[in-house]
Amino acid sequence: MSNQENMTFFDKEMLESISTDFYITKKKIYLNNGSITPLPISTIKSITDFNIRYSEVGPDSKEFTGYLDELKLETRKRVADLLNGHEDEIIFTQSTTEGINMISNGLPWKGNDKLLIRNSLNEHFSNYLPWIKLSAEKNLQVRTFPEEKVGIYGESLIENFTSIYEKNTFKLVSTSHVIYNDGSITPIEKMGNIIKKSNKDTLFSIDGAQSVGSLITDVRKMKCDFLTFPSFKWLCGPLGVGILYVKKQVMEDLSPMFIGSGTAELVSLKNKNAKVDKIKKSRESTKYHKYPEKYQATFRNFPGLAGLEASLRYLLRIGIDNIFQRNKFLASILRQELMKMNELVLHEAASEDFRSSLVSFSFRKQNNARIQKLNARLQKEGVILAGREIGTKKILRASPHFYNSEDEMVRTGNTIKSLIKVLD
Repeated sequence: MSNQENMTFFDKEMLESISTDFYITKKKIYLNNGSITPLPISTIKSITDFNIRYSEVGPDSKEFTGYLDELKLETRKRVADLLNGHEDEIIFTQSTTEGINMISNGLPWKGNDKLLIRNSLNEHFSNYLPWIKLSAEKNLQVRTFPEEKVGIYGESLIENFTSIYEKNTFKLVSTSHVIYNDGSITPIEKMGNIIKKSNKDTLFSIDGAQSVGSLITDVRKMKCDFLTFPSFKWLCGPLGVGILYVKKQVMEDLSPMFIGSGTAELVSLKNKNAKVDKIKKSRESTKYHKYPEKYQATFRNFPGLAGLEASLRYLLRIGIDNIFQRNKFLASILRQELMKMNELVLHEAASEDFRSSLVSFSFRKQNNARIQKLNARLQKEGVILAGREIGTKKILRASPHFYNSEDEMVRTGNTIKSLIKVLD
């Protein structure tokens, strides 16, 4: 994408305004948005305003309770708009990890049920370890894809997946939408179509930690039953807030992990043996409220919810597709700078169609010690990337977001080039 084309999404005045909304741009070149994104000033103010209101009117007052109900509803509506889902399908969590554990621990499992998950070379442990633990506890069968632990992308990935999936009957399939270490985009809509066409009862769970907020995620087109993601990555929201999307049709199959005030009520059941049991003429039981409230027993990060709602307003006003195009443009500049350095190798899909805005690289020779040393030196220079791994290989991952500038990409490339010269 040329600079002129990119400006159709973000003109100069808008770019300057966005940059001033993120204080970190005044001090550092922050390219670790795939881990945690800084908050825009409007989000910070929303969290502060929430706490002031909370303290002024009383946390347990009727006025504040009404405001809290409105906040929860408004946030659910905004998340639903973002995903093309319904507000009743949105559950608040603390993180992606909590959402995945709510799925794995909340579904009814039978011994020898089969799971198909992404292999450990590319899958984030938050979407790998819960399924491995579950399989050991419930005696489930686990298959992984792709079969070979090498980088397989796009159509080749779909072919490999299909060859495994169509020969078995799986209870659940799980994968990340965007792979956290090499930045490749999973052809998620094709995968969803294959899953539901072959067996509509197979559940499809997606880890959207690296996709929601950075590219369009439409739960209807993806045909997923579950989607988990955090507030604090590409959505520019606060820590301690996440989302679990559960399709209405499978909501009743998911048992809550916790129960408490606000999620259920106490009911009395008549004792059939009342004539025999003269002491206890009735017994008590519980009845869950309607979803999604039945799943919210432990969620209390309401200041964070106010921040997420503000961040969603901010991003939806700009447009997720505009953000995706901007991020891809920034990543392409950085990629071009890195490709000038013969010492480095990029880890990415061969086709641009399956590349996200994550840019990962390593050294061709003597990599692991050198990549860690380079990362430490970059941090001292105020350039913030993330150290990650692909198998046993250490890599550095850059994840620019729409508030970053073209100049920051070039300066990052120049800084890496100058540091490599004096690294050893």
